[in-house]
Amino acid sequence: MSLPATVMESEGGPRPERIKALLLDDSTFDRARIRRLSDKTRLMVDVTEVCDMTQMKEAVAREGFDLILIDYRLPQGDGLEVLDFIQQSALNRDAATIMITGNGDMETAVTAMRNGCHDFLTKEAMTAEQLRFAMVGAMEAAANRRALAAQSRQQREVIRAGLKDALMDREVQGAVVALFRNEVSKMAQRGPVAYAAQDHSDLDAILATLGDDDEFIFR
Repeated sequence: MSLPATVMESEGGPRPERIKALLLDDSTFDRARIRRLSDKTRLMVDVTEVCDMTQMKEAVAREGFDLILIDYRLPQGDGLEVLDFIQQSALNRDAATIMITGNGDMETAVTAMRNGCHDFLTKEAMTAEQLRFAMVGAMEAAANRRALAAQSRQQREVIRAGLKDALMDREVQGAVVALFRNEVSKMAQRGPVAYAAQDHSDLDAILATLGDDDEFIFR
């Protein structure tokens, strides 16, 4: 998911000027409380509320969010199932996520973080300042993760392009063919009976193709 066009600089990088947040909690009271706290964070947060897994799935499939707050305890399923679903979502796999747990439920919080959640909060002890800190931190962590993924994709493409260019070179092609023939020879020496029993016409054809004057393309 790409960030909105209008962003603000935060401590660790850009964040949306208006944060599109999705809040999943089955408790009307808790949703109202978290909304009030979000209004006090000094962040411009537009909160969409959903009360169950079905509504959450519909919202995630319908639009992209900058931030998703997930109550761990739900009437059906739990927050870890929700987190997994979000990570598989075409629109929201890169959204920042915060797991909301009960006091003392540190094992769940640790599991959520290991599964890719960006931060967690305990519901009973949550304050506006804690919520602000978690929101900003989670969005920065998500942005950093997106940047690293993009850098990794770019590096793989550069490596692929370099290998392709290298294998277009006749000297490199010759070296590859020689290396391949050497490995095949070693294999034959290790198991001459089994090797001799096989039909090598396809292998010989491949080697001939790699060594001829036609263009060799690495795919």
